[in-house]
Amino acid sequence: MRLWLPLALAGALLAACGASALAVVPSVAGPTGIVMLPTARIAPVNEWQTAAGYRSFRVEAMYGLEDIDVSMWSFNFLKGVSSDAEFWAMYTRASNGQDTDVWEFGGKYRFREGIMPTRGLWSGLDAAVGMSLGRWTDSLTMYQDVPFFTDTESLRAYFVLTKQLVPAYTGEWPWARPPHTRVDGTVGIYYLSVNPDFGDSASLLEWFLGMEVLFKNNIAFAVEYRFKDADLESDPVFSSLLRYPIDRQIDFEFGTTNASPGGLGLGEQDLFARITYRIPVADY
Repeated sequence: MRLWLPLALAGALLAACGASALAVVPSVAGPTGIVMLPTARIAPVNEWQTAAGYRSFRVEAMYGLEDIDVSMWSFNFLKGVSSDAEFWAMYTRASNGQDTDVWEFGGKYRFREGIMPTRGLWSGLDAAVGMSLGRWTDSLTMYQDVPFFTDTESLRAYFVLTKQLVPAYTGEWPWARPPHTRVDGTVGIYYLSVNPDFGDSASLLEWFLGMEVLFKNNIAFAVEYRFKDADLESDPVFSSLLRYPIDRQIDFEFGTTNASPGGLGLGEQDLFARITYRIPVADY
């Protein structure tokens, strides 16, 4: 079932609001980003960003058996280690009656000011590269009841550009309420390699796009799209997200995605919900 339309309508209804600065938090996949795909933004050094989320989805079983329902709890930790770099870690517990664990660690580096052009269409453009390593224990049990187990290792890498298409505020006073809705656009190229202990490895290299619309009081609506690898995926990856601030440190996120835990595009959109929490760090 296609569940992205209600979120798109919600985003359109919010468009009449003014904008504010968006809190930087981990994506569902780990780095600063939208849902499964990164942006070129970097987490601040004066906060820890954490998130806890739940998702359920259905995967097509192997060898024509019945499809399998999977539930997932995920926990994210993200920290800016400098003005141009961040490090993150993620743990996920997935279950279909049998439990499996996913660990992933990664980082992102944003190119320093002065490397990228700063005039004309290039003004306000951020560029970043990143990568992560992950391990999914007993991953095959998510797809079929088997008498043996196998682990899967993953490698992700990307180059990404993010730009403010509609700036929030360009006036003299930085603390003033921005008069306009802010829109950020993202484009990048994404590499994913999956290497199971049992079976053949696979990889893909595809372009992706993203857009974030930032509204009054930090309410945000965002969508992302990664092009389909015809050999590995049934559909391109598409995700949407609505973020609502509960207070200055806590946000609630509600969205949909069709990406598998390994990052491949599945056939249906599934719901997820998360709470993100920012922990201030003393500046010594």
